[in-house]
Amino acid sequence: MENTVIEMGSIEQIDIGALDLGKAEFYLADSGFTGLKYNGEDYSHVTLKRALPIGLPMEYISVADSENKEIGIIKSVDDLSGEQYGIVLDELNRRYYCPEVLDIKSVKDKLGYVYMELVISVADSDTTFVKNCAVKDVNKNIRMLSDDSLIIYDVDGNRYMIKSLCALGKNGLKKLESYIF
Repeated sequence: MENTVIEMGSIEQIDIGALDLGKAEFYLADSGFTGLKYNGEDYSHVTLKRALPIGLPMEYISVADSENKEIGIIKSVDDLSGEQYGIVLDELNRRYYCPEVLDIKSVKDKLGYVYMELVISVADSDTTFVKNCAVKDVNKNIRMLSDDSLIIYDVDGNRYMIKSLCALGKNGLKKLESYIF
């Protein structure tokens, strides 16, 4: 691990334990899991987690072993070579699957839950379908990401991204307005 120090004002410094990517080799194990060879160790199943999943989704990726002990941090996925980049990106996309909401067909508030009928798109295709979901505690689970985008977390732990509220159109936006804080 290379020592990467982040300045925190004039007083604090944090060593984030960045991986030396020149010594790291990500691979797909026979088991189907993502593995890592690093500093003479072979981790046949690693977990990749975003430290800053919304703000900087391709930076500061935690790499942990099968017992959830952190091996190190990838400062930026863009620093990986072609094949390594693809393996890490595929793993992150599986872990953080988040379909885009294209329209909102209905929103109903019932017994402390908000039930939504969403039109979502399938990644990398022109396919769309309707998905029903339930959201509890909208103050926590419908979050603005910017002035024009938001993310919805349902009770099953799924995430849905609205990349542009303006693109939703007036009808979809009107159905969602009372739940946006």
